[in-house]
Order: sequence, then structure tokens, then C-alpha cells
Amino acid sequence: MRGLRQTIRSLTAASVVLAGVAGAQAEEIVLKALTYAPPSKVEDSMAVFKAWIDKVNAKGEGKLRVEILGGPEVFGVGDQVNAVSKGLADITLTFTAHTALVPEVDTLGLSGITVAEERENGYLALLDEAHSKINLKVIGRAATQSGFFIFSKEPIESLADFEGMKIRSHSGYDGFFRKLNANPIGMNISEIYGGLERGIVTAAPYNIFAYDLGLHEVTDYMLADPFWYSHTTVTLMNRKKFDSLPAELQAVLIDAQIEIEAEMADIVAKMAEEERKRLAEAGMTFTNLPPEEAEQFRQMATESRFEVLEEILGADRVAEIKALIVRQ
Repeated sequence: MRGLRQTIRSLTAASVVLAGVAGAQAEEIVLKALTYAPPSKVEDSMAVFKAWIDKVNAKGEGKLRVEILGGPEVFGVGDQVNAVSKGLADITLTFTAHTALVPEVDTLGLSGITVAEERENGYLALLDEAHSKINLKVIGRAATQSGFFIFSKEPIESLADFEGMKIRSHSGYDGFFRKLNANPIGMNISEIYGGLERGIVTAAPYNIFAYDLGLHEVTDYMLADPFWYSHTTVTLMNRKKFDSLPAELQAVLIDAQIEIEAEMADIVAKMAEEERKRLAEAGMTFTNLPPEEAEQFRQMATESRFEVLEEILGADRVAEIKALIVRQ
């Protein structure tokens, strides 16, 4: 009888241990994400990022999940990359706000090839290697075939209209706007509306998703010729956190990214069409440069950024990147 009771106790203890092991194995890994814009913002990059998260969560099957912790109300845009680098969050959807740390990221908007080609030819791998020095891994782009536009109080119908224009800027735009003989004025995104409203600037670059920012209330025109067409948003992850994941969960993150890259252009095109309609209904007038000037406008934008990067990275490094992303 005593032997039977001892056997029962042993089996019970073993069951508890096995249950504990099973529970530990079943514990879901939750990755916390930051976004440069408020999570509710209507914007192509936000939509693509959320679609990527949905794919990750479906593929994760209870083992891996991504949750949006918040946007700039949690960490300011300029602090988000550092927060993820230090492990205060796991993932960030950001843009080129960290070029001082990783200058190579400033080439995102200059690419003339597809996202699939960027992944195949090693451009994304180059960006990934460049980010490793600040403990970040490049997961991939969050938008493409979108670009930036000039919103203004007066119509822009020729390059001569930029002469002396007071235009919202930051270090990434300055060289381009000086080439246009405009007067760049440094200003954060949060200051654009007030700057236009008070006449500190009379124009500002922004992606087409400007309705939520209220640009239709303080400008009347949008130059519909885009520059930096391939856009500049990117999903980054804490590298140590990524490396700590089992290989199958690393694959979940990357496979979901590759899937969303194949869908990205259609998502962006549909949303851009809807946003343009919304801006038009709000009274925005769209203008264009003459075709030759539009091409010159785009080339000036690209060349100005490469020129700045040559001073920072050196001619050889820039040539290496150009060979990957500038279509011959």
C-alpha cells in the first residue's frame, strides 16, 4: 500500500513538472512596437506596418505576437530609434530621423528599383549591416512608390516659383531646396501647421497623406510631381532581441515582411488615390511642372542627397550604394 501511495505521489509530481514545462513552452513572446506617427494616423506606412503585424500575429500561432505600444506620445520621434536600440521597446516604424547615427539610411528615398530587387541584390543587407553598429536590425521597408510633395500657399507651376520661397525644411531637405534657390527654414513636423498658418513658411514638403495634419486648412496647392519616390519609412528591431528568438520565429518576422512587400505597391496606390480625392474635396488644387522641369526637379532632389552623403560617407561608399539602387 505504501508503495502504491509513493508511486501516486511520484506520478503527481511528474505531472506538475511536465505541466510547468508545457506552460513555459507555450508562453507567447510579445514584441512591443513604436510608430513615428500616432497609431490612428491615416498613412500608407502605417497601413503597411499594421498589415505586417497582422501577418506576424497570424503566423506566430500563439508563439509570437507584435503589439503597438504607441507613437510619439510614448517616445518622441527623435528618441524612438534610441529606445529600441537600448531595449526599451522591441520594434520601431520610423523614417530617416537617425541619419546622424546611420547615414546610409538617407539613401532609402533615392532608390529607383523595386523592393524585391533591393532585397535580392543586397541593398537591404547593406542597410542591415550599417544598423548593426547601433544594435538594430532592418526588417524592411514600410512603403514605397509614394514619395513627397510640396504643399504651398501659392501655385507652383515652374522651377522659377521656388525662387526665395520660405519652405519648411530639415537637414535632409536643405541641399535640395537650396538648389531650387528656395529659403529652407528648419521646423519639426509638429510645427508645420503653425508655421504655415502664421506665415513663417509658405510651403512645406510632406507625403500625400496630409489631410490628418490639416495642411488643406493652411495651404491651397500641392505640387503633384513627387520627389524621393521610393519613400523613407523602415521597420527596425532591436538586434539582440531578434537574435534571441528561435530561428522559426525569426522566420515569421521576415517571411511576413517579404509577403507584405509583394502587396505594398497596391496598398499604397489605393490609399494615395483615396487621399488625393479627400484633399481635392477639401479644396486642394493640384499643379504640375512642365515635363522637362519635373524630371529636372526629381534629379535635383536625388543628386542633392547623394552630394551630402559623399561628404559624410565618402565617394566609394556612395558609389557602392548607387550601383545597387540607381537603375542604369
